[in-house]
Amino acid sequence: MDEDWELYYWPGFPGRGEFVRLVFEEAGVKFRDMRDMVGVGGISRLVLEGELGGFPVLAPPVIKKGKFQMSQTPAICRYLGKEFGLYPENAEDEAHADQVNLTIHDYIAEGRLAFHGMNHTASYYTQKEETKPYIERFVKDRLPRFLKHFETLLVAKNGGKDFLFGDKLTYVDLALLHVLRATEAQFHEAWLEADYIPALKAFKDRLSARPRLAAYFESKRCLPFEGNSMT
Repeated sequence: MDEDWELYYWPGFPGRGEFVRLVFEEAGVKFRDMRDMVGVGGISRLVLEGELGGFPVLAPPVIKKGKFQMSQTPAICRYLGKEFGLYPENAEDEAHADQVNLTIHDYIAEGRLAFHGMNHTASYYTQKEETKPYIERFVKDRLPRFLKHFETLLVAKNGGKDFLFGDKLTYVDLALLHVLRATEAQFHEAWLEADYIPALKAFKDRLSARPRLAAYFESKRCLPFEGNSMT
């Protein structure tokens, strides 16, 4: 297949599509971000209403190359990580990568739902007052629980000076980078006060400075976080 990769995700905010973008960007693999080409209506029609055709998908993000396409963010990143060499080198690390990747997505899913506590599919702005207790509970109880766990995972390998699985960067490191950036943006005060995750904070800064990622983060293609959700 000589076609370029395509990414279908909602326009206007990073969202779960950002997990996928970071894999493409770090790998230096060309892709077309279809959000600006087809807009909200196009994503709805192509993905939600099934006009994209091919193997059935439920919701964005969707990656497509030629006749191949797939959805589900954790599965997409795992697949692309393997395709692009951002993948663990042994069976044990591969299994643990699955574990950590799913935990990362549990974390961001809980964070998102905190902003949609009364209605999971409605806009945050329709339930701002009602959802405040959910956000406060997430910041107080769930956010530190997950961050402490990620710190423990990182420090377990070489004292946290490298990556989650030693000296090789994987798709899971990129997923962790995204949720840490989202945490800093969405819960800035809690992030600043989190003195219990020094390795994680250094990890975020170190990965953000990688040449391809730094160039992406400084570009107009990298959209700011909206401030009304974890994604």
